[in-house]
Amino acid sequence: MDGNRRYAKRRNMKKGSEHSAGYTALITMLQYCYEMGVKYVTVYAFSIDNFKRKPEEVESLMNLMKVKIDELLENKSIVHKFELKINFWGNLDLLTEPVRLAMEKTMASTTNNSGPVLSICVAYTSTDEITRAISKTRARNKEKIPQACINCDGDLLGKSINSSISISIVDLEESLDTANCPDPEIVIRTSGETRLSNFLDYSEPFAKSKPAVA
Repeated sequence: MDGNRRYAKRRNMKKGSEHSAGYTALITMLQYCYEMGVKYVTVYAFSIDNFKRKPEEVESLMNLMKVKIDELLENKSIVHKFELKINFWGNLDLLTEPVRLAMEKTMASTTNNSGPVLSICVAYTSTDEITRAISKTRARNKEKIPQACINCDGDLLGKSINSSISISIVDLEESLDTANCPDPEIVIRTSGETRLSNFLDYSEPFAKSKPAVA
């Protein structure tokens, strides 16, 4: 999901309509994917860096996001047609409360669906995902340490104890937003750019080799 503003500018579209057009294109693309048997689709809807845009544009995007998320739960939506399970990945605490609550409701409502998985990255960057995963892992490992080894400020006592909360690759991967989904096989940027732009950088194809970006 990229290049909406450039698309609208080239076509002299009414200001503010570009993201609605992008959403319509997304739903059409998802329909094709699921009809072809694609089981997992992940879309980059809103980067943490996008908060740097003009406040009115960010507010407009948040309002549009809330409306479209609510539409996903309607009986005739693509969610019901394909029994989609929906994930929202990212630092959701950065979002407005109405948008965050709508996302939480959608995830809870679709968690037991048996169809394809749609993961939507919102308020997301790979850097933030990895940082949050490290914090989760350290907190989880810290809980396993005997309380007698932690002082009243919550600090670990002794170097040998501190080494026990080192983070393994397995621990880190289990704490990522992407933990329960396979690594991507293809990445498409609709704007024609070939930069990854902090998207799923930790995943296997990106971490070990130069990915093919279509």
